[in-house]
Amino acid sequence: MKKLEEIGICPKCNCSLTMYKTNNYKRFVKCDICKTSYPLPKRGKISNSALKCPRNGFPVLIIERPNQTAYFWTDQSCFSCIDYDRCVTIHGLKSEFKELKVYGY
Repeated sequence: MKKLEEIGICPKCNCSLTMYKTNNYKRFVKCDICKTSYPLPKRGKISNSALKCPRNGFPVLIIERPNQTAYFWTDQSCFSCIDYDRCVTIHGLKSEFKELKVYGY
């Protein structure tokens, strides 16, 4: 298991969340103190947006894939969240990306 980078603060214990990659290329985020963990997409470049999900407090990540519009991820894909259509954070990011014409928007 390879430690990649810190991505933010754990909402449960206020310690750092770290991204890891396993030997079979699976990626996940884990808090080393309270052991909170969740999977990440296996493919795509992951960037940190420096924002937190208003629903659960996890960092909002941007997943980029070639020839596709970027999408957002916290502890799950943001588009599978029940508050996705009403999420102020996601709408703000999308409008900013459209304005800057980045990430396929």
